[in-house]
Amino acid sequence: MAVPRMLWGKYFQYERDGEAVLLDPVTLDSVFIDSGEVHDLAGVPPTATHEALAGLGFTPDGPAADRREALHDRLRVLGLDRAPGRISGLRVVLTDRCNMACTYCFVDTNTGKPDMTEEELREGLEFLFEQNAGQEEVSIQWFGGEPTIRFDLMRYGDQLADDLAEQYGVRRVRRTVVTNGARLTDEALEHFVAYGYGVGISIDGPPGINSANRLLLGGQPADDRIRRNVARFVEADGLHVGCNLTPTSANIGRLAETVRWIIDDLGLKFIYVNTPIPTAGRWRVEGAELARELYEARLAALGRGGMLFSVLDRAFQALDTRRPMLFDHMQGDRSLNAALLPGNRVSLCDINFTEPSFLYTLGELRGDSSLLAGVAKNVAPIPECGDCPALAVCGGPSRNEQALVDGSTPDPEMCAFYRSTVEIAVWDSTGVQ
Repeated sequence: MAVPRMLWGKYFQYERDGEAVLLDPVTLDSVFIDSGEVHDLAGVPPTATHEALAGLGFTPDGPAADRREALHDRLRVLGLDRAPGRISGLRVVLTDRCNMACTYCFVDTNTGKPDMTEEELREGLEFLFEQNAGQEEVSIQWFGGEPTIRFDLMRYGDQLADDLAEQYGVRRVRRTVVTNGARLTDEALEHFVAYGYGVGISIDGPPGINSANRLLLGGQPADDRIRRNVARFVEADGLHVGCNLTPTSANIGRLAETVRWIIDDLGLKFIYVNTPIPTAGRWRVEGAELARELYEARLAALGRGGMLFSVLDRAFQALDTRRPMLFDHMQGDRSLNAALLPGNRVSLCDINFTEPSFLYTLGELRGDSSLLAGVAKNVAPIPECGDCPALAVCGGPSRNEQALVDGSTPDPEMCAFYRSTVEIAVWDSTGVQ
């Protein structure tokens, strides 16, 4: 994708086939200008286009502000605080045991470490409900390894959660499970239906793609049994079933095809695409190519009556609402999803269970709520962030990404991805107002 040029040192001008879109990277205002207006804008001001743009707030007046400082000022004006206020959900890591050995998994599996105990689960859930007394909802996500290996703990935890919700005046408990789908008992399925579960099944694509990175411990593909179990999930009443899709070297270049297969063959209408994690200190995919593919996959899903959600949606939402979408480590109400780990430990980052700066005991978190700020994002940490059109959509690497790359400078492919998502969004009909 072409690098947008700067207009008046303040706005990014994206050009395509003689037309253009102007974007303010701080306020996220955008405006479309046709080919005649592009030509007029290049003339000596004031032209009719200059005057029309000024009426919309796009003016050359005043010096170009420090965009990083301007973004921080805007966050203050909008009351957007990067520090979480409370933990409203727990990703409960019941075990690191797994019946599969996926090459890209961000969790260390089958290490021989002890599973969570009933006592640890009880103490963790009591903490969650204490922190959310009187709230509308808390969320519990069962995770592993493969969490269904410890279905007994899931069943115990769900029963306990109902009791705690009544005790602490919490109106709803939202329950989800992330599973590879390779094992499913009648008892577990009945339980999921009874509690109205959301089920996220990790699938990378058709058998040829799925088998590239996702095999059973014995080395054999699990695709046949996964498809059978997906059909059982889909046919069950009262479940919300979706797919967790991870971009890998096997499906990059085929994401749209993969999405069509997931919808048409598996019958899953909701697809969530995981954000690439910089394993070994770097992104493993080309950022610009991933952004383009996600957009094509999104259109493929919509064309089949499905929905695909990915980081790309941050750019759409930011442009549509004119609000920065920087704090993906938090929910919209400034609450946090954290990870409950065996040993009465909590990781403030629910996808990083080992970084020491994220890890606390339940007692430490009970005693000092300000510790939650330890996962807060450092917005635009390097000067180069101020020159990026994705300033208010990306805002630089998260605390987790900084830990993984061992610094504040983002991976170049991450930068390419967010720049490309913004360009896609400004040309999309939902992005240009």
